[in-house]
Amino acid sequence: MGETTLQLQMRDMLKRPVFRKAEVLASERALERYVRWVHIMEVPDVGNLLNGGELVLTTGIGWQDDEQQGLSFLRQLIARGAAGLCIELGAHTKSQLGAMKEIAAADDFPLIWFHEQVRYIDITQDLHFALIRSHQRMLAELDNLTTSFNQLLLNGDGVQPLLRLLSRTTGYPVALYPLEGEASAVPYCPPELLENRRMAWLTQRSHSSQTDQMGQKNRSGQPMDALTLPIQALEYTFADLVLFLEKLPDHELELQRHKPSDEFVIQAVERCAAAIAQDWMRTKYMEEKRRYKEDMWVIDWLNGHHTAKEIQEYLISRGPLLASSKGTVVLFDSNPSYTDSLKLQKLLIQRNIVARSVFSREGFTLFSTVLNHQIILIILDPQPVPQRKSSLWRCIEQLQQHEIDQTHRLFSGLLGIGHSCTDLSRLKDSLDAAKETLRIQKDTGPMQQPFYSNLHGYRIIAGMKQSGNLEDFIEEYLGPVIRHDAEKGGQLLRTLKQYFVLCCSKQETATALFIVRQTLYHRLDKIEALLGEDYVLPEKRVAIELAIYAYEYVHGPIA
Repeated sequence: MGETTLQLQMRDMLKRPVFRKAEVLASERALERYVRWVHIMEVPDVGNLLNGGELVLTTGIGWQDDEQQGLSFLRQLIARGAAGLCIELGAHTKSQLGAMKEIAAADDFPLIWFHEQVRYIDITQDLHFALIRSHQRMLAELDNLTTSFNQLLLNGDGVQPLLRLLSRTTGYPVALYPLEGEASAVPYCPPELLENRRMAWLTQRSHSSQTDQMGQKNRSGQPMDALTLPIQALEYTFADLVLFLEKLPDHELELQRHKPSDEFVIQAVERCAAAIAQDWMRTKYMEEKRRYKEDMWVIDWLNGHHTAKEIQEYLISRGPLLASSKGTVVLFDSNPSYTDSLKLQKLLIQRNIVARSVFSREGFTLFSTVLNHQIILIILDPQPVPQRKSSLWRCIEQLQQHEIDQTHRLFSGLLGIGHSCTDLSRLKDSLDAAKETLRIQKDTGPMQQPFYSNLHGYRIIAGMKQSGNLEDFIEEYLGPVIRHDAEKGGQLLRTLKQYFVLCCSKQETATALFIVRQTLYHRLDKIEALLGEDYVLPEKRVAIELAIYAYEYVHGPIA
């Protein structure tokens, strides 16, 4: 919430007894200015002494030597955003009054003249007390407004009553633009016109520098015509609340004694946004609770207990296009911090609110569950193209980015992504592939993009490890080289790997290893003696290269 400030409208301030004998020169627009503080100044150069919004009191005693000083002083006050100027008139100020009137009128700047001596200390004390009381009244009104928003939330009628209350309180039209779903507005606005206003607002926002205060100008010099606030929950922006700064017709407003201040309007928008966020969270949480009750069906699906017809009927009920979708399983490894399945499910319900929005923006539909303390995401893609790996990975990165500052991280650990299934009755195959991807990474370390389709030769190696044949395979094709390096402290295995990586180019291999070609020839002769002169023939070379990867799978990268 923005910082609240003390302020009093000039029109109301001038009704106070201390201004009873004052002469006021101010247009209607000038009387709408807000006073934030009262300041006595006698120095001719304002410099950086003002912050804006001050009612400045002066006797003009320093102007007697140069009548232009008073005019310069007034121009400086206007430039610094002062609220108005009070002058105790004397012989040294009267000659400048005509010119000062013209300058003030051109900028709708209020001038207040005292024709007799006045105690500025009394004015200062009176206005400061009035400002504090005004501030307290504003806070009380905002608290009442918050209570009204909360009461409307309890009625469970959605956001429309919240928007009506905000519009009635501020006197401005209001629109809510969610990232998903239709926009809504108070008073009612046809969808086409509402969308046009949204595009105009977005265009203005992209070409201007909007400030925190209404009525200030952007860099192009034009006043802003909308106050906008992103609505967030769980650090995720799901909508924009827009207050269009154009007064509603009188017949659509409840009569109010006083025009609300800019500060009040800004804070009212912030409190309405908080109420809308609460309503959104409650709705999404209830949706996730309903989906949680459907978990058993999803678990049976993953275990292959549903027929293709049952799956099709279920998905059609959720969306006509889902029945012809492809399915991919994303499996997140169990986290020792979440051994309580119920606690994990509750956290997942909250996190899924963001996850569904992230995946839906890329055209995916998300199902999720927890099985054996592991989070399982089922990603359905209705687009008739191969697995969209880049789009899917972009979604996962967004989930991980969202969790950076979170206490509980569900999607930031080790994970595996199965292959894409066109036959959704065989989704268990994608789950098994995701498990295999996860298992392999526990041996090799995390992959940059852990898709099952990126494992390549590691799938064969993992199968050999599971069958118990992996060490025999490595010994058969690399045993003599490994023993030679161990006994002699040699670099034959590293040389052999680099030689194959560079397609048996001797010059490039020598360069990559930082050795002369004669040293490389000597090493290759030794490798040939140990593995046989046929070690570079295609059929044997493939087996040796696989054995090299198998060795790294077991022992880590060859240094």
